[in-house]
Amino acid sequence: MVQAGMRPRSTVLLAALAQGIGGGLGWSLLPPLMPQIAKELSLGTGVLGLIWGLAPAGIALASPLGGAAVDRFGPRRVAGLALIAGAIACAARALAHGPVGLGLSMFAFGLHIGFTAPAIPKLLAGHVAPQHLARANGFALLCYTLGTALTVLTARTVLAPAVGGWRPLMVVAGVAMGLVALLWLALSRDRQLASKHATIGDVLELARDPQLVRVGMMQFLIFGGYLALLGTLPHALLARGFGLTQVGPAIALWLVAAAIANFGGPAISDRLGRRRPILLVGGLVAGLALLAFAFVPGQLGTAFLMLAALGGGCVSPLLFQLPLELPGIGPARAGAALGFLMLVGQAGGFLLPTLTGAVAQHAGFTAALATLALLHLLVVIPASGMRETGPAAVEDRSIRGLEAA
Repeated sequence: MVQAGMRPRSTVLLAALAQGIGGGLGWSLLPPLMPQIAKELSLGTGVLGLIWGLAPAGIALASPLGGAAVDRFGPRRVAGLALIAGAIACAARALAHGPVGLGLSMFAFGLHIGFTAPAIPKLLAGHVAPQHLARANGFALLCYTLGTALTVLTARTVLAPAVGGWRPLMVVAGVAMGLVALLWLALSRDRQLASKHATIGDVLELARDPQLVRVGMMQFLIFGGYLALLGTLPHALLARGFGLTQVGPAIALWLVAAAIANFGGPAISDRLGRRRPILLVGGLVAGLALLAFAFVPGQLGTAFLMLAALGGGCVSPLLFQLPLELPGIGPARAGAALGFLMLVGQAGGFLLPTLTGAVAQHAGFTAALATLALLHLLVVIPASGMRETGPAAVEDRSIRGLEAA
């Protein structure tokens, strides 16, 4: 039932635009254009890696402050202003003539994500009924993943040539983000009371909540594993005999499979009214499928890669749903909890690709993929200890409470 003041459809659309344009396009433009940018700016591979890593560094630095700001001032103002800042940072890449300018613009872009990402689930929680909230978060994340896939496929071959090069494309992407920011400010509405005293300390204090710590462990493994696999896949596919023209479509197909699961997993979870079964099954499927992909050659191995994407893709959106349902956190403190998850996720995004790269260098890509499989299987450990928080579990506890009374 839609309550007075709720705007589920327009809010879900705004969340999808913020994820698809801000993340899927604005953030994902750089990797497919890196060879062209490196040639023009005379940048080495190591410098490019550092520049790409500055975006997660900005996210990690801003996430605690962003989470507290969302709780204190509301998602409408915080994300709206952050999207404007992100649009400026995206367009500013066009002005870069060396590694410092490009690196600073990527760092600033990461800062905006640290404020925007915690705002999206909190805004959705104010306008979408609890029994549909997981799939709403999943749909927003689906748009991010699809936006990434489309950007990887078209940035170098279609988008950049269409607008006259990578510099104009950065400006176009910045303008698109600016338009999303204006729509967000004009159409979004805060429905939850702001916590006027929310601070960064509130974000760090939540690290003592055992249930949120378990969610953080899963976020560390899933997000860090995703970035590690994204960095490993091109080399692993080339080592398997894929041609240069085949690698991009294969990675895009992997992202599309993950996008399907981003919506399908939460939709199944909402129908069941439970979260733990999806977390457990998703972690097992992702880990075992990646293990098979590491050792099975040819097209059958690629099929296991798609299966791994389905498993991991089911888990990711639920991790942003769980803080909204955890006792003692809920929508009122969701911004701080999501800021904590973003911080932990970015730590995984730095450490796990580093680990995987070291394994690949010393033992080969098969060993690196097997390591990633183990990391995904480890998701089952914190998932097993999670208290069920879905709508069906809440209803069961309410019924037991009434019977006890």
